[in-house]
Amino acid sequence: MLKEHEISVLKLSKEIGNRRTTIMKLMHNSNMDKKIVSAELIMKLCLYFDVTPNDLFEVRRKK
Repeated sequence: MLKEHEISVLKLSKEIGNRRTTIMKLMHNSNMDKKIVSAELIMKLCLYFDVTPNDLFEVRRKK
């Protein structure tokens, strides 16, 4: 979504008020098995990009 909207992680983090590292971890699925994504962050991303949570996440079964 960042590429589609031509926005950097740094700019997004400043505009929605969340840490850059948190956004980077979401982008790269870093350690997401143990990560809790707050409803507030999901809401901010949805409002910022005008999407639903289903547009942000993909659920896959573990192999």
